[in-house]
Amino acid sequence: MKRKIAAILCAVMLLGLLAACGGSPADKPAQEPNTEQTPEPAPASPEQTGTEEKPSGSIVWLSNSAYGDVPQSLADAYMDYNPNAEIVLESYSRTELMKVIDIKMGAGDDTYDVFFVDQPLIASYYWKDYLQPLNEYFTQDDLDLFTSADLNAGYVEGDLEALPLTSSSQVLMVNLDLLREAGLTLDEGYLTLEKRLTWEELIDIATQFQQKMDPNHTEGYWGFILGQQSNAYQVLALGNSLGEKAIASDGVTVEGVLNTEGWVKAMSFYQDLYTDYGVSPVGSTDDEVKALFYSGKVLFYLANTIRAAGADFDIAGIYHPYFQGGEVAVPTGSWYLGINKNTDNQALALDFLTYCTVGDGAELWMINNNQVPARKDLLANITEDKYEAFQAWPGSATKIAAMENLAGNGYMRPTSYGWSSFDSVISSMFTDLRSGADVKAALDAAAAQLQADFRQYR
Repeated sequence: MKRKIAAILCAVMLLGLLAACGGSPADKPAQEPNTEQTPEPAPASPEQTGTEEKPSGSIVWLSNSAYGDVPQSLADAYMDYNPNAEIVLESYSRTELMKVIDIKMGAGDDTYDVFFVDQPLIASYYWKDYLQPLNEYFTQDDLDLFTSADLNAGYVEGDLEALPLTSSSQVLMVNLDLLREAGLTLDEGYLTLEKRLTWEELIDIATQFQQKMDPNHTEGYWGFILGQQSNAYQVLALGNSLGEKAIASDGVTVEGVLNTEGWVKAMSFYQDLYTDYGVSPVGSTDDEVKALFYSGKVLFYLANTIRAAGADFDIAGIYHPYFQGGEVAVPTGSWYLGINKNTDNQALALDFLTYCTVGDGAELWMINNNQVPARKDLLANITEDKYEAFQAWPGSATKIAAMENLAGNGYMRPTSYGWSSFDSVISSMFTDLRSGADVKAALDAAAAQLQADFRQYR
């Protein structure tokens, strides 16, 4: 049934969107890798060259243009590793990428062989039957390379649908010059990463700063800003710290899960940042709040580590906050790689995916993006200062994040077949809350709307 529904939906989307996107490309136990696929022979045999025979041919990799030249660098590295292969890259913005995936994969197209998969959409792509399950191709030793959070997010109903290319985390950045200018201090233990601020402690400091520097909001100073204030990726961590989930483990139950007392407390705190406390600006975009911080107008900035940058002031990074008496919950998860179920070159697609995730490509991606890896060995290398790039700011922000993920503090966005709907509804709710909407009523309304929408997946 899920395949029939997906096919109908995608056929409709195809008629409306194909012209805009173009028609040409630019927990089950692990088993031993499948060796039934026989690659085309290389120009010389392994005995002649002393190297292992590798799959040959050409595949198309659908990727995110936000990463600039890095995907091409990774493709080039693979082609050096496997001269028998050609990796053709086609990149789109995140929004267009989602459209192209739904159009092409939904129509059963084999244009793309390997593609970027956003972590919360893995279950949706499973429902639509886009992905080739990977269970039989990776050993337990392969899978043990990944953190539990990153690996488990790749499974849906026991099927390993995708493997993480990279991961993510957050760091709390502090303008130490502003702290001193306001006559405030921060315990040295937070700066040396021996202690972690609670949300209650952070707001106490941010409120004091606001009252001393800009109580009437006329000078442009702010005590605290969330780097992604409308994004479930960041904001859901507030409820997670109180032990709450946004969607039940079945991926389809929202009522009684999203609108609990814990979520009321978490979302009331979120709302108070903009209303009662008045330490955060209402309505600013992610780029605008980043610019505010680096212009020297914000005391605390909580953001993804890839937004850490050089500053014209004394800057430090500290651990992600948590609620007193609650859990440490740090947003994590990023892009995975999946294989198109209709690929005509599964052997090469699988070899490329393997190189990028459990092979040398994962380290190349990490270094070129200053991005938190999904693998425990690479996280350990960062924390043990084996890479010069991560020893000083802004690279040291990634080191802090590596410590978080290696300690098991990473918290994924929920797995749901209806993630796209959830993301839209919850983002609108965040906007309403920043404007002063009743918290309990907003949560009840969002839960009811989502529960009605999720009935299609039962």
